[in-house]
Amino acid sequence: MLTDLLHRLRSLFRRETVEAEMDEELRFHYEHQIEKLITTGLTRDEATRQARLLVGGNEQLKEECRDARGVQFFENFIRDLRYSLRILRKSPGFTIVAVLTLALGIGANTAIFSVIDRVLLSALPYPDPDRLVTIKQNDSLRNIDDIRQQTQTLAYGGGITLERMDYTGGPEPLQIRAAYVNAGLLETLGVSPMLGRLISPEEDVKGGPHNMVITHRFWQEFLGGDANVLGRSLTLNGNRYSVIGVMPARFTLPEDETDIFVSLWVAYPEAAPFRGVHFMHTYWRLNQDVTLEQAQADLSAIAGRLAKQFPDTEGKRQKTLVPLHQWLVGDIRPALLVLFGAVGLVFLIACANFAGLLTARAIARRQEFVLRASLGAGRSRLLVQAITESVVLSLFGGAVGLALAHWGTSLLVSLEPEALDRFRGIQMDARLFLFIFGISLLTGIVFGLIPALGATNGNTADALKESGRGNTAGKFSHAFRNSLVAAEFALALILLVAAGLMIKGFARLQSVNPGFDPTNLMTMHLQLPVTRYDKIPQQTTFRRELLSRLNGLPGVEAAMVTDLPFAGNYLDHRFVIDGHPATPVGNEPTVQTLSVMGDYFSVMQIPILAGRGLIEMDRENQPLVAVVSEELVRRFFPNENPLGARIDFARTNEPHQWMTIVGVARDVKHGTLNEPPEATMYAPFAQSDESWRRWMSLAVRQRGLTTDSSGLIAEIKQQVWAIDSQIPVSEIRSMDDWMSVSLARQRFNMMLLGLFAGLAMLLAAVGIYGTMAYRVSQRTNEIGIHIALGAQRGHVFKLVLGDGAKLALAGIAVGIVAAAAITRVMASLLFEVKPTDPATFLLTPLLLAAVALVACYVPARRAMRVDPMVALRHE
Repeated sequence: MLTDLLHRLRSLFRRETVEAEMDEELRFHYEHQIEKLITTGLTRDEATRQARLLVGGNEQLKEECRDARGVQFFENFIRDLRYSLRILRKSPGFTIVAVLTLALGIGANTAIFSVIDRVLLSALPYPDPDRLVTIKQNDSLRNIDDIRQQTQTLAYGGGITLERMDYTGGPEPLQIRAAYVNAGLLETLGVSPMLGRLISPEEDVKGGPHNMVITHRFWQEFLGGDANVLGRSLTLNGNRYSVIGVMPARFTLPEDETDIFVSLWVAYPEAAPFRGVHFMHTYWRLNQDVTLEQAQADLSAIAGRLAKQFPDTEGKRQKTLVPLHQWLVGDIRPALLVLFGAVGLVFLIACANFAGLLTARAIARRQEFVLRASLGAGRSRLLVQAITESVVLSLFGGAVGLALAHWGTSLLVSLEPEALDRFRGIQMDARLFLFIFGISLLTGIVFGLIPALGATNGNTADALKESGRGNTAGKFSHAFRNSLVAAEFALALILLVAAGLMIKGFARLQSVNPGFDPTNLMTMHLQLPVTRYDKIPQQTTFRRELLSRLNGLPGVEAAMVTDLPFAGNYLDHRFVIDGHPATPVGNEPTVQTLSVMGDYFSVMQIPILAGRGLIEMDRENQPLVAVVSEELVRRFFPNENPLGARIDFARTNEPHQWMTIVGVARDVKHGTLNEPPEATMYAPFAQSDESWRRWMSLAVRQRGLTTDSSGLIAEIKQQVWAIDSQIPVSEIRSMDDWMSVSLARQRFNMMLLGLFAGLAMLLAAVGIYGTMAYRVSQRTNEIGIHIALGAQRGHVFKLVLGDGAKLALAGIAVGIVAAAAITRVMASLLFEVKPTDPATFLLTPLLLAAVALVACYVPARRAMRVDPMVALRHE
């Protein structure tokens, strides 16, 4: 009877069975020919032999067979797809969990990949970007001209320095970003203007015409996209500049943004002729077929000649060529690669969960596979069906992941607007769609294949004899699922350790004393136009009057300095110490120089450790004085009292103008909190002989706690404009904001790594929960028998909890070893924390173990409540 039943079922499913077994190229037409030959009276053996000869030698039949096979393949694919959708629709819980699990992994991966692609992989938006190089060290315009004349390997070269210019064409004076360049800069980058032309070499000279090239953004926002903009004049720094060109919309500088381009010779003639003013960053383009090594050798020879010819300014200077792309991403590459590795671990954990879900589902459907196999379906046919289902799930996960990636990419850009300029412009494009599709398809095939192989493996007759017993999966499926859970915990621990190290390092970085008190400290930038303030007395008068007005405001203390901590570049000068051994010309040590006015040390709350600060009497026509930092004393006065010593800038053709050290101030972190302090010297603005230092930063401290500074800012602007209505007040922000920006990159790395670690821990917890819940459901009969025979429910609880704990501990043990090796690559990202920090390696495994126990608690409680009678009746 069983044989007759199987024969009838085989007849009902004959079409599916035949299609499932068509694995050879000529199978379809081969069987068709056998049937035709049998009708002529031949036996099956004779018909088989003749069909083999007929089909094997007939090209037309082969072609017909290929066409038929293609049609059958397409029909099978459509049938499998419909069947998969129908099955998944009937299991909404499984489908939602599987899709969301993959979506989290794919979405996070895609968001980070979009950053990696934009920052590290995409070519620079210039013609022949591989030929663009830069010199690490800034240089002077004179040196740039000499290199261009002497080089044999560099086709083009140009320099740039970013400054601010006053723009008085709006309702109130503003400062715009200006790029002071030479005529070769934009030609080197190889981008032509959208309208008009570039600054020509004939215009790039002292006394040349006041022409400018503007960016597309400036053209749109400030000039309303005027089609007749060429020839239009704007007042900048008190001079009329004419627009001669507009750059394309997508053009940006490699490192920063600007609004306009002007000739350095025209806009800043005081600095242009000096060889020792090294403030221009340079870009160069290699000649065709010239290697970087050849260009470096050529440049080194030129640098050697310049050092001999101008020892006072070029004696110690080096010139190192690097590819422009490498220069731009060098400092952020390690962090991005670590984040990409972290999100890759999250993706692997998600894939492990996905494979675990498919394994459990495959085990539950094993009887279905066995029945289909008994009806004639081949194993390959069953595998194709199972993989189709996993691919459909993974593609759904990829679609949801795409939405998560779009949201995540926007979040990344918003988290890092200033500390990583190249984040600007990141967006989803065709390459990212292909990335998502590819990773989804590969995930569905790879992580759906192993469970499918396990479910379709084994002897059909033996499987039928099991007749629906609870555990038909075999040891392999259980071992595979257990291995996945252990792997998830190992990967999660690596991420948790990495995040713990980053959090600890960031906490220590935040606790670093910057050397001053940033609380209630507002700052802003001013720059005096050369047309009205070209002499030091005029500059001093403005500064003195402004401070007098501001310090007269209720609850306000104000001072000024050339450059604020964390706010920008600083000028270094070579200097000499009176009475110390002479140093060869050009090899003198350097000191960071700041000019101040007002009681700067009191306003900033920088302690004076010895002597005094700068006072009102330290003014023009009085003995020259200076206050120096602790670092300068440590380096240059290690065993002597610096008070009363005299220092001066290194001069070759002028007599020394010695400044007497009257005080020692505490070190201030001017760059970033994780950098050592620089040797610093503070001198009064009024005693400066550098008339070109027309910029200044105001530091205004409000007495008492306040959260609203808008009224104070408006009052400061009014006081500035009461003296000179054409001077803009820009970069208004609190000192806390400046410090926050300086920590933005470290905060960004910590937040993302912590987010990925939390996601990994959640996925691992879901994985072990699913495994233990499934194991309890599969062992319901066994647990019921144990309880019926007298086993205590507490013993069952401990048994289930112990099984989960063993899996988690195995993964944690592997994870500790892996983390100890992998976290070493993070050394450059950690501040005062070792990659093998003992506290982190102790606490994170405990945290993960606690999470594992919580995840196992619910299945263990469910096992305790198994009713033995219900379990036995189910058996």
